[in-house]
Amino acid sequence: MTIYICCVSGFSSSILARNLENWLKERMDSEVLVESASYRTIKDEGEMADIILLAPQLHWTKDELSSMFPTTPIFLIERLDYGLGKAEPVGRQILAMINH
Repeated sequence: MTIYICCVSGFSSSILARNLENWLKERMDSEVLVESASYRTIKDEGEMADIILLAPQLHWTKDELSSMFPTTPIFLIERLDYGLGKAEPVGRQILAMINH
């Protein structure tokens, strides 16, 4: 599974990406890769994503990205979870979607 965390430049999401990848690896049987991506590059790389997570500053792009990648689930990351790099709430949302 490949998950992209999209932020403005692709840098601020790196802490959450690392934390989320570690959290998910402990709870999933399949291989998981969590990558940071900028808003610019997600338009090119988004088709490779199984899930796209949007940083709080890019919540406004959800409709646009949903139309570009209609079969890819796109989740919004809460401001506090993003700012503190809290993987658990984000990971639980992903696991709920996978197990549903």
